[in-house]
Amino acid sequence: MKPSLFRIRPLLSLTLGAAGLLAVPALSRAATHVSVGVGVGVPLPYGYSEVRVGSDRYYYHRGVYYRPGPHGYYVVHAPRGAYIHALPPHYTRVYVGGTYYYRYGDVYYQTYRNGYMVVDPPPAVVASIPAPVKEEPQTVWVGDVEYQYKDGQFFTKNADGLVWAPAPLGAITKTLPAEARSVWYQENEYFECDEVYFKKTPDGYKVIEAPWKGAQPPPR
Repeated sequence: MKPSLFRIRPLLSLTLGAAGLLAVPALSRAATHVSVGVGVGVPLPYGYSEVRVGSDRYYYHRGVYYRPGPHGYYVVHAPRGAYIHALPPHYTRVYVGGTYYYRYGDVYYQTYRNGYMVVDPPPAVVASIPAPVKEEPQTVWVGDVEYQYKDGQFFTKNADGLVWAPAPLGAITKTLPAEARSVWYQENEYFECDEVYFKKTPDGYKVIEAPWKGAQPPPR
């Protein structure tokens, strides 16, 4: 028996509590709040959060930080002092001098109140839990447009760097996003992550419209 149809709508809740710091070096004061489904003129990933470090504003999603640029939102290095509620997928723990750090790529976090904060890299790693195999970006072509794909996100590249792009219909990827969920509709299995739907094909996973979009309602 197939599971009934469902759609995943991530709900991020990012808060700063009133408790004291948890053994974290002195850092820039950061505030974070969620902006989901807000019209900003140029698109951002579904479920992104807004991160403020001092007077600077960033946007965050799945371990990637963005700032607005001339042609969209550009990938930037994680700012020291940025606070997030949950760690990105595929992080690893690093143990240094009696303290645990959390590493994602070349970014290090420490626990801070009810979440995690970007900190400077530790001076030396004395022991660590091995990191999983790093996923390299895939090159995906849709027509004559080239995209870079990694963990469910698509990017285009120009002279200023990588720019986030909405998932293009028809794109075929080798892998699914780490948090993709199985969705069944009319006896067929699809996969959904951040409101993007994939269908398995002999060549890989193809980005499609929601399978029920435009479907006629059943007769009464």
